[in-house]
Amino acid sequence: MHFSQTPSMNPKRRRLYLLLLTAVLLALFVLIARTLLSPGGKSLSAVKLRCKVTQDVTPFGSEILYYDGLTLYCLRSNGAERWSYPLGENAFFSCGDSMIAAWAGTQLHIIDHNGNATYNESLASPIQFVRVGSKYVGIVMGSDIGPTLEIKDMQGNRAEIESESYKELIMLDVGFFSDGEFVWTTALDSYGSVPETTLNTYRLHVSRSGSISLGDHLVYAVVYAGQQLNVVSTQQIRKYNYRGTLDPSGTVLVYGWQMIDSAVNGNEAMLLFTPTKSISESNNINQLRLIWGKTDKRYSLPSLCISAALYGRRIYAFSPDMVYRADVNAKRFDPIGLSEALGEQQVTQYLGMLKNGVALLACDSDVYAVKLQ
Repeated sequence: MHFSQTPSMNPKRRRLYLLLLTAVLLALFVLIARTLLSPGGKSLSAVKLRCKVTQDVTPFGSEILYYDGLTLYCLRSNGAERWSYPLGENAFFSCGDSMIAAWAGTQLHIIDHNGNATYNESLASPIQFVRVGSKYVGIVMGSDIGPTLEIKDMQGNRAEIESESYKELIMLDVGFFSDGEFVWTTALDSYGSVPETTLNTYRLHVSRSGSISLGDHLVYAVVYAGQQLNVVSTQQIRKYNYRGTLDPSGTVLVYGWQMIDSAVNGNEAMLLFTPTKSISESNNINQLRLIWGKTDKRYSLPSLCISAALYGRRIYAFSPDMVYRADVNAKRFDPIGLSEALGEQQVTQYLGMLKNGVALLACDSDVYAVKLQ
């Protein structure tokens, strides 16, 4: 009996079939990867802004401020210009959620959220820096050592002035708390054998409420929540009331960790840390620590990230091509790809978060407003 042999496939046709199969498998792989990297099938949207990373790009509520060396601009999160305000050269600015203070030399501008000046006058001494609250601004002026602190309302009327408390001290920072009616300051005594930081608290129109030595560890942040000041140093977190009385049960050791963001949830401060070494040596973050009330939780990131932030009871970490998202009680991060939003650009810096959940990310000198999920 004779059986005919099935003819073999033409080599050219075989190569064509292999190429088609490879293309189908590659397309399937890309589809699966996009699904995994974009939970719920969603992708992030981004708007390229006209400002550059060197222009002091700053969140201002749900809008964006930047200074081009002559003019202060306010942009909406979609990139549209809302207003501009001329400042001239060598100016600086700081802001709260709805008001702005800008200064150059002795000239002080207080600007509302519509770009209108509520105060524009020259002060008696050169301005070091200004901090903005909900009702008042705190102005530190004069020489570096022994400065004067002046508190003004938004129309420029003086509420307080203090210099005696800061003789031979360097002012580090100023802030407002308790509905804007109280002020805290941190100042450094650099003349002693060991540098020592002092925390002062004031109730406006009354008197100084409290003063306490914080020791020789550098204090770099103060967060008010639940009628307490969370004072963060390179060594520990300590909690004080408005009179400067320490809550001994609220002290937490944070040596080796640096705070990179904070938020207030209810009556509790949420403080986000990363290892100090990862910032000082390489700016590559692979661990996070969240301290929130009695919670002290650590997270491992899926890959090296540039920075991280808090928004809406979630943690967001930013890598060059990915956003990692996790609820504060989650056990893992969900990855969301940035390639559709940024193309071939790689994220090099996190600049801040707007009140509407838009992250300001820099790709080299370019700045993007990225709407988070």
